[in-house]
Amino acid sequence: MLTIRLFAPDDVFEISRITRESLGESYPTSFFLSIYQYWPEGFLVATENGMFIGFVVGVISRARQARILMLAVRESHRRAGIAVILLRAFISSCMQKGLDSIILEVRTSNIPAINLYTKLRFRIVENLRSYYRDGGDGLRMELVLQS
Repeated sequence: MLTIRLFAPDDVFEISRITRESLGESYPTSFFLSIYQYWPEGFLVATENGMFIGFVVGVISRARQARILMLAVRESHRRAGIAVILLRAFISSCMQKGLDSIILEVRTSNIPAINLYTKLRFRIVENLRSYYRDGGDGLRMELVLQS
């Protein structure tokens, strides 16, 4: 059974593992814990029968705006709608907080992610040339929340 819940500090090692496996990136556990302390409602995890399968984490980046920092789903659970469920839960958290919009950055080469965000009514607001460390281009996308 799929469950979406708030991140708990004990989850940090599983979140780190998913980040390495799904995104190919490594961050110190203190990174995730500091984000959690800043805005706990913006850090959601997906579990299925007790197994961690994905997460979304964001921060309040400026007055009345959230920024999604990471969204990851284990490869074995992709294309099952889990990212959509996580994003909808994150959008709900933002609306409950009274935020007006959500922004994120995504690689121009990540067509599945761009299609996912577009499906959820995010729109491209800026092209980001050489945005990533490896020189890859990105897009800034925004969702204006309906009140």
